[in-house]
Amino acid sequence: MKQTERKHLAIIEAAKAEFITHGFLASNMDRISTEAAVSKRTLYRHFESKEVLFVSVLTIIQESVAENVRYEYDPSKTLTEQLTAITSREADVLYTTYGIPLSRTIVMEFLRQPELALNLIKDLYSTKAITDWFQQAITAGCMVDKNVMLLTNIYISLFQGLLFWPQVMNISPNSEGKELDDNIETIVSVFLASHMIKEKP
Repeated sequence: MKQTERKHLAIIEAAKAEFITHGFLASNMDRISTEAAVSKRTLYRHFESKEVLFVSVLTIIQESVAENVRYEYDPSKTLTEQLTAITSREADVLYTTYGIPLSRTIVMEFLRQPELALNLIKDLYSTKAITDWFQQAITAGCMVDKNVMLLTNIYISLFQGLLFWPQVMNISPNSEGKELDDNIETIVSVFLASHMIKEKP
């Protein structure tokens, strides 16, 4: 890896930590450059403003998720088994790849800059992977043939209602262990109760 690339990655990691700790408004480019061990001149050569850096951090995370998260429909397994595994993976992406502290910062900044939300929220987490899996299940005749984006939105609403918003709003801690398993079971059972035709082809 070239030195320029190493510096770029160091800035991204330092910025992610800064945004988590201080939020967007209170984040400081001086601290980011110090933590990344680069000069402010180098920092601004890579990212012209704090806003550009913030969007870059989110975009890099999103691209990483898009590259690494894929869900293939498996006709040998029930829909319940598959969607349970998918929901477990989604929870892992949320809690370990993004993390609730960064997610909280993202939400607060989206409220401050609605136009940013319009550009980025559609790609948050691995919605494309879920949408693709729903389409495969529909094609296999195991799920109702509805608008696939509507199905995705319904699923995401259930998922975020139990595993995202209560944690972002500090109402509940991150779900773990049996509580996480129970929440995943609820999301899957409620969703499939309305949209599953049959468990197996």
